Amino acid sequence: MKGNLGCWILLGAILGPGLSLTACGGGSSAPPITVSVTPPGGTLDEGATQTFTASVTGTPNTAVTWSIQEGAAGGTITSGGVYTAPAAAGTFHIVATSQADSTKSATAAVTVPSVSVAISPSAEIVDQGASAVFGAFVSGTVINAVTWSVQEGATGGTVSSAGLYTAPQTAGIFHLVATSQADPTKSDVSLITVPAVSVSVSPTSDTLGPMGLRTFVATFSGTVVAMSVTWSILEGPAGGSITGSGMYTAPNTTGTFHVLATDVADPTLNAEAIVTVVSSGFTPTANMETPRAGHTATLLPNGKVLIAGGTDGSSTLQSAEIFDPATNTFSATGNMTSARVNHTATLLANGKVLLAGGTTALNAEFYDPATGMFAATGAMAVARTGHTATLLADGRVLICGGDELVIPGGNSGVLSSAEVYDPASGTFTSTGSLTFARFNHAAALLAGGKVLVAGGIDANFGDIFSAELYDTVLGTFSVTGTMTVSRDSFTLTLLPNGKVLAAGGFQQPSSACDPDCSAFPISDVDLYDASAGTFTAASNMVQAHGGHTATVLPSGKVLIVGGDTFAVEVFDPTSGMFSLTGSLEVARTGHTATLLNNGRVLVTGGLTGGTALGTAEIYK
Repeated sequence: MKGNLGCWILLGAILGPGLSLTACGGGSSAPPITVSVTPPGGTLDEGATQTFTASVTGTPNTAVTWSIQEGAAGGTITSGGVYTAPAAAGTFHIVATSQADSTKSATAAVTVPSVSVAISPSAEIVDQGASAVFGAFVSGTVINAVTWSVQEGATGGTVSSAGLYTAPQTAGIFHLVATSQADPTKSDVSLITVPAVSVSVSPTSDTLGPMGLRTFVATFSGTVVAMSVTWSILEGPAGGSITGSGMYTAPNTTGTFHVLATDVADPTLNAEAIVTVVSSGFTPTANMETPRAGHTATLLPNGKVLIAGGTDGSSTLQSAEIFDPATNTFSATGNMTSARVNHTATLLANGKVLLAGGTTALNAEFYDPATGMFAATGAMAVARTGHTATLLADGRVLICGGDELVIPGGNSGVLSSAEVYDPASGTFTSTGSLTFARFNHAAALLAGGKVLVAGGIDANFGDIFSAELYDTVLGTFSVTGTMTVSRDSFTLTLLPNGKVLAAGGFQQPSSACDPDCSAFPISDVDLYDASAGTFTAASNMVQAHGGHTATVLPSGKVLIVGGDTFAVEVFDPTSGMFSLTGSLEVARTGHTATLLNNGRVLVTGGLTGGTALGTAEIYK
């Protein structure tokens, strides 16, 4: 205490009476003043704002004075710390200075990036007269507006303030420019290619018989402006005739001819299609009474053709009609007892026609040409569609496989069962089962009396390679060689040399295929040798066909018609090769082809583009 007392006395003597200090000796000094700024810095677009806060310690006076180290060039800041970036790129410094001690301050660094512009898309092809929308992304500024222009001026097209570009009526390469309104020195360019206008003709080539018909279509590319063509034939009248709408009629002579489509506005703009006229082909005949697909056509003993059932695109048909080759006309006949589609029709030895399947009912029926009426016959054991019916050498009919129908439009399962119809008793009797359940397969009666059954679709909707033989004596099926490719909706045709031609068909997409993909036609061909029990690959068809027909001509050649194409080809068993013959006027699938007694082939109905056809054509 003595030391402290001496200190107080000494200070009192120096300061005078009444004056004193609160501490002396042994006490601590005041803490230093510090300043910090939050956030300590960052990136800010031109014109953008950011609020900064300052923290002051070591003094009761926590107020600061805000400033910008670079002055007005670095932006502005309020007394409350609200900073606005300048309209210039750079790094600037925000300073907070303590008002208690101006020697104490803190700094935050702000980077203002350069303005940039990006156009999307960066390049585009725009047809003449067409429009395309472009977008511009502006970064580095809060002003994201741009001014649009075309570098080449009006000759390069026009653009709206919203970026809607319209191409000129001339071909060329042009430049679409987006300029920042915040910084006019910053812009971006999109490269616009405006192609030249061209015209094409579809189909580009075709094979027709004498007086055959084909509708050609001219299509313009590179422009959205409506354009028209004039049609002509390079060889003049010797090359046939063509209408203003592109309907071409081949001449009555063979040769190669050229159909021309010429732009009305610019005669230098044209395209051509090559037509080969061969000695045989199709010409239209009278229309059927009713459009139909999935129907049957059967040559009757009197030379007329029975057309029965099918679908008109909206409902299953019960109606039937007769084609008379003498007059080339169709006329209605009695209705079936049941509406049927994708059924079978088999000409029996007694001249009547057996119609089976294609309905949920078990009943079958026959058509009597003598009365022109249908009458019920024995019932099948199973309702089926997509099956086959084969007339056996003893006059009975083998019905096998198919998809069982239990409710309208319903599938309950792929069938391995088979049954035989006996015209003498009018009844169906079950026989041995297929070794493999299948539908949309094919069957052919072999020269030795057995029946070859091949391909089709299995219960998992996959295509089948396998084949089997039905023994009419034993009433059983046994496996035989497999085809080189799996297929369904194809044709099996017995050739004059005893071999069987397996042609085309569809292949189902693999299980790994996208659900949207669908079955596709194939051009693959196999030949079955009954003596060896094997299939071997043969020369492919010229084009792929699926859901087509195959008809043996009087020459022994096989006519392949349609299948989602108007192309028609002929197989020559002698050379083992296919060659194109005159095309159909209309592409068809689900149609029929019937060899008439005069050697011509009648093709009726079918689908084109999903529409049931009422038209018919005759091959000669």
